[in-house]
Amino acid sequence: MPPQLLNCLLEDNTSSERRRVKCGDWADAVLEGIAEFHKGCGKLTKRNKHMRQAQGLVPILMTLTGLLLVVMPASAADPEIDLLLRSPIGKEWVTNGGNLTNQRYSTLTQIDTSNVKRLKGAWMTRLNGSGFDGKYSFEATPLVKDGIMYVITGNDDVFALNAKSGKIVWERRSGISGNRALCCGRANRGLAMGEGLLFFGQLDATVVALDVETGAVVWKTPIEQYENGYSITSAPLYYDGILYSGISGGEYGVRGRLTALDGKTGAILWRSYTLPGPGELGSDTWPPGTDHAMRGGAPIWNTPALDPELGLIYFATGNCAPNHDGSMREGDNLFCASMLALKAKTGEYVWQLPQLHHDIWK
Repeated sequence: MPPQLLNCLLEDNTSSERRRVKCGDWADAVLEGIAEFHKGCGKLTKRNKHMRQAQGLVPILMTLTGLLLVVMPASAADPEIDLLLRSPIGKEWVTNGGNLTNQRYSTLTQIDTSNVKRLKGAWMTRLNGSGFDGKYSFEATPLVKDGIMYVITGNDDVFALNAKSGKIVWERRSGISGNRALCCGRANRGLAMGEGLLFFGQLDATVVALDVETGAVVWKTPIEQYENGYSITSAPLYYDGILYSGISGGEYGVRGRLTALDGKTGAILWRSYTLPGPGELGSDTWPPGTDHAMRGGAPIWNTPALDPELGLIYFATGNCAPNHDGSMREGDNLFCASMLALKAKTGEYVWQLPQLHHDIWK
């Protein structure tokens, strides 16, 4: 147990309200548990105040070990980032959609209808030729934290810039080669941030974490084989120690999925597929006796939204495959072109809303 919590409880916080303010709402429950412990063990011999505290320390520690697991909320891996993600957007922009809602609404008021016409460029920075070619797209929204702007180019190269001057603080080159099966150009839609790391997916279907201060690679996790048509173009979402990443490649007969990774280590926690396996919910919307659903598309190339109160994560899926000819995949083809909700901690299915039955791009 953290020593500051024990010290808080051992102080003369006789007022319940004072104790809640100093120690948290769970303090009363902890102390009630300690009282029950002492009732069961009998009354301690009356000694001076300091001796009673010393004698009570061991049972208190033993009791708190069990009680804190029950009554204390689990500590967040990055409380500061989690708070920013749950709050209205201010001067810090720490995720692709601004916060967990992806609504992109800023509460800043310095720019308004009276002065917006006076806006002009403050600086311009050349990113040393990164993504400077017709085959690249520059689609990422920069992240901003503590005066540093972080941006990623269509070649998966990451740059940290001084937000006031545009001066490059550091850069990290991906080394991605040009031999990739990509439908719509070489794009990366953004970064995520948490635990002192920057997270992003690459065109080779690898998720990468960089040290936010230096740009050094901390971990890399392949979530699929790019040789099979998979890539990552979406900006991931970080919250409460978990990183969520989609997958692209709907035009190449992939099986879409949302992958959850441990933010600190990059270990894969779970996968939730957007196309049903045999006997699973939605499998009856694909031709029976075929494996078409296993290569039917439904990628995720946007950033999920998350409701921390409900514990749900939401996202939309892309097109079916083949995308122009649906004759070989009769049926509604769930869960292509749909909205889905999953339990954020486990990936368990909750609900779905098809937006286009038997999706065909024509």
